[in-house]
Amino acid sequence: IRRALMKKILFSLILAAALLAPAGAAYAQKSPNLGEVVLDIAIVRPFYYVIMAGGAVLYPFAWVLDPLFRDDPELLKEELLTRPYNCAIERPIGTFDC
Repeated sequence: IRRALMKKILFSLILAAALLAPAGAAYAQKSPNLGEVVLDIAIVRPFYYVIMAGGAVLYPFAWVLDPLFRDDPELLKEELLTRPYNCAIERPIGTFDC
């Protein structure tokens, strides 16, 4: 009987935390100021374009060598191609959360 009561309490606490938690980043977003936009366009984005190009150049070599090191090819693709692309192109201007 104790175990069932503990499960109910745990479930109730998780449910209450989910209902009372803030809705997330959608409510916390602020519009970027001019300095953040200029910094993003002039320095940060070109840096991510260089990283994206480097990942595109390194990916075929890393993909060929990947089985030798028994790494996950999906993780390799995520780190060298997907994340730099998302930071350089998909990310809204003036936000720096990559």
